[in-house]
Amino acid sequence: MESSLQKRLLHTLQSLDRNEVSLFHVVMLPDFFVDHFVSLGTVEKTCTAVKTVAAQGGGNLPGVSQRITQGGNAANTALALARLGINAHLICLTSPLGMHLLRYFLGNSGVELSGVKTDGDLAITTALEFEEHRSNVMIGDPGSVANFSFDVLDDHDRELIASADLVGVTNWNLNRSGTDLACKVFELAKKHEVRTFFDSGDPSPRISDISDLKNRLLSSPLLDIFGFNENELRYYGNSLCKTQEEMISAAVALKKMIPARVDLHTSLFSGSFRNNFIVVPAMSLSRVYRSTGAGDAWNAANLFADLLDFADDERLLFANMFAGFYISSFDGVYLTIDMFINFIKNRL
Repeated sequence: MESSLQKRLLHTLQSLDRNEVSLFHVVMLPDFFVDHFVSLGTVEKTCTAVKTVAAQGGGNLPGVSQRITQGGNAANTALALARLGINAHLICLTSPLGMHLLRYFLGNSGVELSGVKTDGDLAITTALEFEEHRSNVMIGDPGSVANFSFDVLDDHDRELIASADLVGVTNWNLNRSGTDLACKVFELAKKHEVRTFFDSGDPSPRISDISDLKNRLLSSPLLDIFGFNENELRYYGNSLCKTQEEMISAAVALKKMIPARVDLHTSLFSGSFRNNFIVVPAMSLSRVYRSTGAGDAWNAANLFADLLDFADDERLLFANMFAGFYISSFDGVYLTIDMFINFIKNRL
């Protein structure tokens, strides 16, 4: 079954008209972060070492692997889409330094940055990545992401949204204006028949706002695609689901309350729930170098396949493999179409 599906996906990718791909126009907003990753051992050993250094009045913990890269759901998704050949635009509010970093990390890979404003504050996340279970703890300063509202958008931004094939709003969890922003952006998009996508991020900091989000956005016909992971499903589905069967059941129940297609990605499988549901197992990985950013990679591939009208099972497999390669590659690379074709050929 898996081999047959991979062969179908390979044929679909090889049949793509690259000129057609480049005509698709996607707008993502509103977050860009500078991500600082710190690779650590176990939580217990790390806490013990930190306590020891603090107790002696300060000092250094040498030999800790670290890296700095682009971050933010919208920025990562736009970058991955650009790598796949989509005409991707980012709208966000950052600082002049943030703009320099955006040009380096995203602009050089083809993301269009005319919607970036530089009169704001840089958003920074330090991600502590622990070796056990590939878990991560993110310590963030959301900068201007925290109050990015619809009023920040100018005429150029509105024209970008109105002319897009798809517009995505992310990082609701850190944006105090997130619900209002998504509703107004999607209202504008729907006036011009633009497809809409929403991924809230981890809603745990805003549990009290979930009901309003459900009433105003998730239950609205303004939304076409709602993306989330297993942790987010537990909040939106009011379920402590842990097994695959429990997660599928919770997602099906959630879909009954949401007009949009719901796309669930987990470490075990991914599922897409429209009139019926389809499930594709997650990619088997021998080694994982990171966990942060997997959802953004998955979303980008899922949206790419949605725009190109892949069959649902092909779309989910493509997203699973695209994200799987990202988290299992040492350099954290988003695949191009040609790279993906070679990747899937080597697995057959």
